[in-house]
Amino acid sequence: MFSKKKILYLVLWVIASILLAILAAGIIELISYSLVDRLSLTAVLYGTLITQGIILGLMVGPIAWKMIYVDGVRGKKYVEKE
Repeated sequence: MFSKKKILYLVLWVIASILLAILAAGIIELISYSLVDRLSLTAVLYGTLITQGIILGLMVGPIAWKMIYVDGVRGKKYVEKE
């Protein structure tokens, strides 16, 4: 059902999405600190964005997998053989 390559690919997409969420949270926090003296809901902000990052990674990962390894967008040598 899932090959090791596909699982690794999905995990890497989730990690990339989490890192993007952390970056977005940091930028939002930096802007909010410049506008307000303190941010009382930092954990909620990071938790929400990291959760969204995981969901985004799980949504985009299979689409990218299909494009690259099933449809062969990068060339036929990358197409996974059953």
